[in-house]
Amino acid sequence: MQKYQLLCILFVAFGSIFYGYDSGCTTSVLGYSSFIEYFNLDATTIGAFGSAYYGGGAVGCFLNYYLPDKFGRLRTIQISCVLALIGSAMQAGATNFPVFCAGRVLGGIANGIVFSVCPTYASEIATPEIRGRVGSLYAFNVNFAYMLTEWMGLGFYYIKGNAAWRTLLGIQLVPAAFMLIASFWMPFSPRWLIMKGREDEALEVLRKLHAGVEGHEEDFYIKEFHQIKSQYQIEKANQLGLVAIFKKKSYRKRMYLILTFVAFCQFTGIIPLQNYQVTIYTKLGFTNVFSLVLTGIWGTLGCLSTITASQIVDRMGRRHLMFVSYSFMIPGGILLVALWASFEHTNSSNYALGKAVIFGMFFYGFGYGGFMNTFFPTYCTEVMPTNIRATGTASGYALFNLIVIMLVQVTPMAIEAISWKYFMIFVICDVIFIVIFIIFYPETKNKTLEEISAIFGDEVAETLEEAGQHVDEVLHEHEKSVQHIDEVPAKLA
Repeated sequence: MQKYQLLCILFVAFGSIFYGYDSGCTTSVLGYSSFIEYFNLDATTIGAFGSAYYGGGAVGCFLNYYLPDKFGRLRTIQISCVLALIGSAMQAGATNFPVFCAGRVLGGIANGIVFSVCPTYASEIATPEIRGRVGSLYAFNVNFAYMLTEWMGLGFYYIKGNAAWRTLLGIQLVPAAFMLIASFWMPFSPRWLIMKGREDEALEVLRKLHAGVEGHEEDFYIKEFHQIKSQYQIEKANQLGLVAIFKKKSYRKRMYLILTFVAFCQFTGIIPLQNYQVTIYTKLGFTNVFSLVLTGIWGTLGCLSTITASQIVDRMGRRHLMFVSYSFMIPGGILLVALWASFEHTNSSNYALGKAVIFGMFFYGFGYGGFMNTFFPTYCTEVMPTNIRATGTASGYALFNLIVIMLVQVTPMAIEAISWKYFMIFVICDVIFIVIFIIFYPETKNKTLEEISAIFGDEVAETLEEAGQHVDEVLHEHEKSVQHIDEVPAKLA
């Protein structure tokens, strides 16, 4: 990977820090009695501010049906950064619960936009053999930000008064500000430029990103350009726009794969476990301080999980990644439920059983943290064609947020009412989905985004080898275009 491509990918992957940090905030502040008392929160209002955030996230995802294709992936990221700055300031400075919730909604919109557009952007600037690792880096940043927030949350716990939670929430301003500033040095997506007819710019961006990449010929970027352009021309000639998702069988199949994965991804129960860890730990007999320590360990484990996943995703493929994930999650879920039931059977007096429940949670969390979070941004962007990639990815993340709204609202009440039986539902869903996955989900590793269309029975304009026949033609057209641009000032003079 050459330096410029690496810097661009690091920038795009930074977008996941938005979501990771915000998720960590949601968990940590629930361990602060000053926060609970300031807004006079109960199980219902705790669910409400969680739902407000994810409701905003769903709105942000729906905005990505329009923004990334109209204004570009890069401009959309910049819009989200501005919204995040406003929303974060409202949360940190809130003097009443409605203002705090409004800030959470605005922050949710910003995160919904950036969290779903960044994987699209990343897939469009990465070479085929590293797309999985780019998804893994995206997942690592989610987990790293979450881990960092949780350990910071533990440190801030010892700050007296409301300064603790206000500081924790205020730091949300930092990633938004950093990403907004850095965005002015980023290129537009080459595939979006081709969609807009700005072909010379697209070729130049591909040259800067992919020329001299290790493992490829020097003219790889030219072949790639011609392949992208040819594939888009087929889609444009057949008028395969947004409506094609509903009319074209292969597009519907791709969308079904994304939406089914997202639904079962959320029905793993990871959000209830992650967001309400403190509630679960205290129910198992642990103190607030030790509960915050455990949330930090949970975040650290997610980072270790992502490092493991990064070694598998491009080498073994996407399918093997999921098999490894569920080999942890299903046994971990069974352990969690069985041990929690035993703990309650002893009238919640067996401290050793309480610690064993935590082991089940962590075993489960390791299986999800890196593996599922790597598969999500990688596979969902790979299987969608360029003209509807942003829309398809946004649809997946929108469903993600809509399901989470329900889960964060009902989980505090469900834990109070039925405790371990609530998580039994998620274990059953895991078993159902792994069967569906084995039957219906194809492998996509090491293929260009355009070549993946063949897996779903669609016409592929040309392979990279075939595109190689047009290298001289592309260079000649590009030189003519540059020469024409240089001649314009002379003619005007």
